[in-house]
Amino acid sequence: TQSLTAPDPKFSTREQGTNVCQIFQEALAISYGKLSSMGQLSGLNVAGQEANPATELDFQVAITMEEIRKNIEYTFIKGTYQKGGYDDVAYKTRGILEAITTNAEAGAGAVLDFWTVAEALTKFKKNGLNADGVVLMAPGIHIMQINADAVKNGLTSVPASREVNGIKIRELITPAGTVGLLENNYIPEGTATFVNPSVCAPVYMPVPGKGNFFLESLAKTGAADKYQIYGQCGLDYGAEWLHGKITGLDTTFTRPE
Repeated sequence: TQSLTAPDPKFSTREQGTNVCQIFQEALAISYGKLSSMGQLSGLNVAGQEANPATELDFQVAITMEEIRKNIEYTFIKGTYQKGGYDDVAYKTRGILEAITTNAEAGAGAVLDFWTVAEALTKFKKNGLNADGVVLMAPGIHIMQINADAVKNGLTSVPASREVNGIKIRELITPAGTVGLLENNYIPEGTATFVNPSVCAPVYMPVPGKGNFFLESLAKTGAADKYQIYGQCGLDYGAEWLHGKITGLDTTFTRPE
């Protein structure tokens, strides 16, 4: 009898989550005096000492780019989103920790061990997370907890690994799926993230005629050459429910017998 009248309709709404690109800018200067000391030795000339680089500019650019790389990695993990303006409000890209909302599990002081990982994966998979290819990123203390748990249960930590985007990933096999293990100390202690790197990618905003992360000369004010390295970059993490995180984990490590 009830089927003679259709039930009340249901509707699904959509909401788009967006991110922005952030400016990464560093300046460097090389004095004429430093330029003229290329290839020279300084201090005590002992065996095995390396001379100053032949090209000071190349050396300084390489060091500055390494600093920018670390800043980008930090931002992609811990960045706080801010919709900026073109004048006095900076655009800030959203990091993966802030992006994850659907698969956010409270650890309640638990140790990150085999079953903590397996139970979290089981819950996350119900929300659409695909365990295949997921990488568990956590600070060193939690990677140690997982290894200690293996030793405590008579298991052997096998150094089987694979390459993901040039990064060597160790693997943990659980009933809920095989996940990679990657130590990353930009993630705060007490937190472990399940990241699907196959859906993550940097997004760039090239400057017309210059490209992105380019070296550019600045105005001279004295006996030095000044430069800036400028780039605009943001994180595309795909659908946030393809990732997960556990917070509130125990941050102590008990060494196994």
